[in-house]
Amino acid sequence: MFLGLGAIASYFENVILHWFHSYEYTPGILNIRYYDLSLGAYLSQVYYVSSVAFFIAAFQLRFGWTLLFSAMFVGIEYGFLALGVYKLIWWHPAFTGVALPVYFWIAKKWWILLLQGSSRFIRWFTLVGTNYVIYADLESIPFFSGHYHFTSGWFQDLARDTVVVLIIYTTVRAAITATVCFYRLHWSILGMVTAILWIGYLVSMQLHILTFKYLWSFYVFSAYDIVILFICCKFNLLLLNNARDKTTLRSWFQP
Repeated sequence: MFLGLGAIASYFENVILHWFHSYEYTPGILNIRYYDLSLGAYLSQVYYVSSVAFFIAAFQLRFGWTLLFSAMFVGIEYGFLALGVYKLIWWHPAFTGVALPVYFWIAKKWWILLLQGSSRFIRWFTLVGTNYVIYADLESIPFFSGHYHFTSGWFQDLARDTVVVLIIYTTVRAAITATVCFYRLHWSILGMVTAILWIGYLVSMQLHILTFKYLWSFYVFSAYDIVILFICCKFNLLLLNNARDKTTLRSWFQP
């Protein structure tokens, strides 16, 4: 669930930051400005904010705690503004103060539904979010090291172009892998899906959409699909067993 919450925060961040340029981070960690911005946003949303959301959901904290943590993040934003590592374009800290309580509420409801095992959609979306974040983590080192880039022509800045297309690529791969694992398809179909993803990389390379700096980076990139597929199948079994346990438990108390 923690990874799923990170994915939700990341999806929202991707829209307002990478597509609509709402603000800028300048932590000064990486030399390429847009990669530096992306790293700051990624760590903030996928780990810091989602960690608090997971804490609130796990302990089902009351609304007062939700307001307290929301105010804390708003205060952090103002602190970053004062330090000069954060620049607002059209975003405002007040928007954060409104969005976070909604996000924390979603986390609490998601936790309950996941424990109940009553929603197939929640189980599927949890798998998608888990895949997305693990993909992003595995891709981050070669990505920030400049071992590959995407070229779509949507943005003049190559780094921004790479980030946006990579997000779409990662989301599609995460959803496809989650779907085949969710329906527990035959291993031959799982292997076929992985092969199709690899063919997609080759086609993208042929069309000069995806470019690898080193050939071994392509093999590493492709190996991620196998790793994610294995992890996703294991997670799906855990969620499925939890759903079955809850169904069995409810049947004991039904007349």
